[in-house]
Amino acid sequence: MNFFHLGIKDDITPYMKGKVKLSNQVSIMCAFIGFFYAFFIYAHYEALVIYPAMLFVISISLLALNHFGMVQTSRFLASFQMLIMASLFHASIIQSSDSFLIPFFCSMLAMTLIPWVLYGMEEKVMLIISLTICYGLLLSQGYLNQILEIPVDVAFFRESYLNIMTYAFAIAIAVVLLIMMKLDDSERYKLKEVE
Repeated sequence: MNFFHLGIKDDITPYMKGKVKLSNQVSIMCAFIGFFYAFFIYAHYEALVIYPAMLFVISISLLALNHFGMVQTSRFLASFQMLIMASLFHASIIQSSDSFLIPFFCSMLAMTLIPWVLYGMEEKVMLIISLTICYGLLLSQGYLNQILEIPVDVAFFRESYLNIMTYAFAIAIAVVLLIMMKLDDSERYKLKEVE
């Protein structure tokens, strides 16, 4: 079973087939990141494992939605679900008097590329709605930091291997999403040449 092709039916347009495939790829990437972070966070702060674990579960659920033909719902949720989990995770770590964790915020900025991958300019309304949700989450991060708080040693997140790992994931997320966008554009260009 090829997970990248879940939900791709013969009766949908080539454009939508490409977008469903991208949705599956984004969901698999999010599931991988959720699983990876759940493993490392569980080793240090069990109370925080809920966020990466939920990212994993939601991402797998989005693949199931695609499989059952609910591709529009899956794409919409995939466009911001990782950013929601990252926002909640970041808000839980930061104590009300602390400043943002730069690597986590960099990761969150990279995640705002997801709507650009999942929606083309042909779907401006959905793209704008998804981007509004994403940027709204970024702009409300300071408020979230004040209302969500789990007592943790913030120094661990600022000074441990997790700091470097999060920078690496931020770069990897951005690069992978940019490659996905570039490949999607190449595929669309090839389709136009065939027509």
